Amino acid sequence: MIPAAGLLLLLALPAAAQEPGWERHVRELAPALRACLADRPGAMVLEAWPMNHGKAGARLLLPGGGEERCVADLGRGVVDSRSPVAPQDTRPDLGLRTFMLERRCVDARRIEDANGRELGWLAYRACG
Repeated sequence: MIPAAGLLLLLALPAAAQEPGWERHVRELAPALRACLADRPGAMVLEAWPMNHGKAGARLLLPGGGEERCVADLGRGVVDSRSPVAPQDTRPDLGLRTFMLERRCVDARRIEDANGRELGWLAYRACG
């Protein structure tokens, strides 16, 4: 029999997986994410993070299944660097939320800037 505290923890796990993560900053990161995806048709962002000096980093899933790190300038929307991610450097939590330039699933959520201009779509890894 599971103690009450253990049962509460088990019930809370699915909800914790749905808590907002990096995607809560997607509008601020969008210029860099769009730059990283611009010449990678079919790729999607698995996670992203702000960096120093007006930069943002992103981890991309490429159409062939490989992954790539991208660093881009937030102000200029220009890629500074790209590097491959080693296949053994994967994490099961990646792709709970993804960002892509085109809508691939019916339930993808449109992301807009303050003027209503489409920036991209939030979905999940299986959406790709």
